[in-house]
Amino acid sequence: MRFGICAPLRQVAQLKEFPFDYLEEGVQRFLVPEQPHQEFVALWHEAQHLPVPVEAANALLPADLVLVATSTQPVDASRLERYIKTTLQRAEQAEVRILVFGSGNARMCPPGHDHADALRQISDHFALWVSWATQYHVQFVLEPLRYQETNTLNTVAESGEWLSHVPHAGASLLADFYHMLANQEAPETLPPWVPLLSHVHLAELEGRTAPGYHGEDFRPYLRALREGGYDQRISIECNWHDFAAEVGPALATLRQQWLESV
Repeated sequence: MRFGICAPLRQVAQLKEFPFDYLEEGVQRFLVPEQPHQEFVALWHEAQHLPVPVEAANALLPADLVLVATSTQPVDASRLERYIKTTLQRAEQAEVRILVFGSGNARMCPPGHDHADALRQISDHFALWVSWATQYHVQFVLEPLRYQETNTLNTVAESGEWLSHVPHAGASLLADFYHMLANQEAPETLPPWVPLLSHVHLAELEGRTAPGYHGEDFRPYLRALREGGYDQRISIECNWHDFAAEVGPALATLRQQWLESV
């Protein structure tokens, strides 16, 4: 199992110790797909000085790059294609292996629009991206989000069922324990979908804090992963209050809970 954190690389670069295996950055902040290539190259060169690799990136789409077309809301197909392909090219160059598709605003079903049609449109986009990603050795993962952030694909169970019908074998799923806790989705819902998982996020429910801050017990969720044979990456995606002071204890807490989740 590999344990990582979500944080800006320039903040991470100030650390004196690196008790995690990899960094998860942001697509819009690190791969900057709508900025000139030289701006990305400068960030990538900064990342190469870190003692840990940048292996994943989240926050895929800006809020205004919508995916659901309606009579009053167009989808900018040319911008979207350019954005995704640039993201993939830069991810491959920087050896980012996982691209997280959360983007709750971008995938929102507009009020009054048919929900099933919205899901169909999102499926068409996602299947196309996944087909493009194969040539770049990059993997897209779908992140279910809490109800407060979007009205499509909220639970792991719903998203796993939807993903099983996406017409491309490379499509995969993310489980975020923070979102699961917020949606009151019990760990018992995880086992059928563990084979689809390629990535995991977590944070405590109260204040979206780092592991150990309030004492959240993730062991039931971690046990479900372990029993399903999951052995890839787990990223702490949280609100850091004192980043340098919290990183070490957060990783220690997560590793300890993983060991105790047998």
